Amino acid sequence: MELDKIFILLLDTIDMWQAISVGLFLLILNSKKKNSLLLLGIFLVVSGLSALSEIFDFFNAYMKNPYLDILSFNFIWLLPTLLYLYVERVSIEKAKKSSYYLLIPGGIDFILNIGKFLLPLQIKKAIEESLAYALFELFGILFGLTLIILIFRKIRKHSSLIKNQYSSTENRELKWLLIAILTIIISFIFTIVSEILFSGFIADLFQSLLGLFITFWIAYNGLLQQTSINLVGDDGGVSTKIKDKAKSLSVDDKTEKQNQVVTKIKDLLREEKLYLNCDLTIVHIADKIGEHPRLVSGSINSICNVNFNRFINRYRVEEAKNLLRSKHTLQLKMEGIGFEAGFNSNSSFYSAFKTELNITPLQFLKNSNSGKNS
Repeated sequence: MELDKIFILLLDTIDMWQAISVGLFLLILNSKKKNSLLLLGIFLVVSGLSALSEIFDFFNAYMKNPYLDILSFNFIWLLPTLLYLYVERVSIEKAKKSSYYLLIPGGIDFILNIGKFLLPLQIKKAIEESLAYALFELFGILFGLTLIILIFRKIRKHSSLIKNQYSSTENRELKWLLIAILTIIISFIFTIVSEILFSGFIADLFQSLLGLFITFWIAYNGLLQQTSINLVGDDGGVSTKIKDKAKSLSVDDKTEKQNQVVTKIKDLLREEKLYLNCDLTIVHIADKIGEHPRLVSGSINSICNVNFNRFINRYRVEEAKNLLRSKHTLQLKMEGIGFEAGFNSNSSFYSAFKTELNITPLQFLKNSNSGKNS
C-alpha cells in the first residue's frame, strides 16, 4: 500500500473513531435524560459509520468482498433529520413532538439497504444501477437540502430571540452549527467537482481534513452548547385582559408607555448597575420594574432600536471604558476588565467593544494613555 493511501486511511480512521467515541460518550452520559445531547450523540455515531463506508470504498474493499456492502450506508436521509431534531430541541423555540415523524424516511432507507444486502449480487447490482434507485437517492439529497434550509431559518430565529432575552449569549447561539453546515456543503460540492475535474492525493487529503474538522467542530461546540429557555413564552404568558388593554391603546399611547418603560430601565441600571451581572436576563429587569418581559423587550426594540443583548452591552462597554481609564485597575489584565464590567468571556468583551466603538479595548487604552501624556 502506498504511503499517501496509508496517511489518508489514518485520517479517515481518526475521523471515524472521533465521531463514534464522542457520540457513544454522549449517549451513555444522557441515557436517562431525553435532551438535545442525546440526538447529537446519535448524529455523531451515524456520521462515524458513514465515514467507515468511505474508508472501505476508498480502498476498493467492496470490489474484493461485495458482502461488505452492508456497511455502505450513506445515511443521506437520516443525518440531516438528526441535525434538524437536535437544533429544534436545543433552540429557544418550543420543540414539536410531531417532528420525530421525519425519521421515517431514514428508517425506510435503512430497511431497504438491509433488504438489498440479503439479495443476490446480480440483483443488488441491477437495483443500484436502476433509475428508481437513482431517483430515491436524488430525493434523499433534496430532502436533506430542505431540512438544511429549515435549520438555517430556525437558527436565525433562535439567535434573534436569544438576543432579546439574554444579556450574554455565549454558548447559547448556534452560529457554530452554521459554520459546520456550510463546511459540509463545501465538502459535498468539492466531492462532486473532484470526481469530475480532478482526483488524487491532494483532493483526498483535503476531503479527509475537512471531514476531521467537521466532526471535531460539532463535537466540541455541541458539548459547550446550552439549551435555552424561552423566558417570555410563546404567548408571552399574558392574560387576555392585558392583551385586550394593549390592543385598545393608540399608537401614541403605546409609544408613551414604551418610553416610560425605557426610562424606568435606564434609571434602574444607573442606580443598581444590574448589567454587572453576566447572567442578567430580560426577566430580572421586568421583575425589578414590575412590567411584563415582553413589554420590556418590545420597548427596548422600539425606542432604542436595538435588542436587549446590545442594550445591556452598551452599559458594560461604558463601565469597561471607565475601568480602563482608572488607575486603580491598571494591575488587572484585559480579561479581568471585561469580567469586572459584566462580560462573561474575553471574546464577548472584545466583540461588544469593537461593535460600539469600532476599536479594541487595547486601542482604547492606548489612545487614553496618549491623551493623558499629551
